[in-house]
Amino acid sequence: MFHYIFLACSLNPMTNFKPVFIAFSFILLSGIVRGAVEKREYDITVAGINIGEMVATRETHDDNLTYYSLKSKVSFWFFIRVNVEYSVASVYHKNHLISSTVNTTSNRGNFISTIQWDKDHYNVHVEGYKYKNEVAIGDTIVYNSARMYFEYPTVNSAVLADNYGLMVSTENLQKDVYAVTVEGNRNRFFFHRGKVIRAVMHHPIKNFEVTYKP
Repeated sequence: MFHYIFLACSLNPMTNFKPVFIAFSFILLSGIVRGAVEKREYDITVAGINIGEMVATRETHDDNLTYYSLKSKVSFWFFIRVNVEYSVASVYHKNHLISSTVNTTSNRGNFISTIQWDKDHYNVHVEGYKYKNEVAIGDTIVYNSARMYFEYPTVNSAVLADNYGLMVSTENLQKDVYAVTVEGNRNRFFFHRGKVIRAVMHHPIKNFEVTYKP
């Protein structure tokens, strides 16, 4: 569309440089809406053995939107070889979660889950391996699993467990150590200067650790 605007102005014999400059300026300005991007890389291990990696990303924009994402890929043995690619993509407007989408691709099935703000509540459509949840969330969400890797949770505040579509409480165990319990699984997060450097995750299939790679 921008090329069309520029071309139309250039072909008009009555057009001076002013309209062209405006069109060109708009192109340039559209390129700076995207703000700072911060990326953090992690190893995923089971009993000290590396099974994969995860990348956490925070991208801030000039329009008060912030994008958080988690992308991981693991491969491990559990009676059979299990390969899983997992991602969370969430969008905030200021301090308010607008949407979160979870994608899981594995040799046990592919699943997509969404949590979407709709006027005064969140529509929840979560589907996972032997798990479904479509119970709406009425409270405003200000914190989710992807955001946790970049900011301390508020003490005793609720955090969205995106892959379950559930709000769960956080517990401050000691300085820089927080716990989140989801469906009976207690996960611990270790922070340094407000960002996660290690997470001990309990899972029905395998417990694992996520460790920051400086």
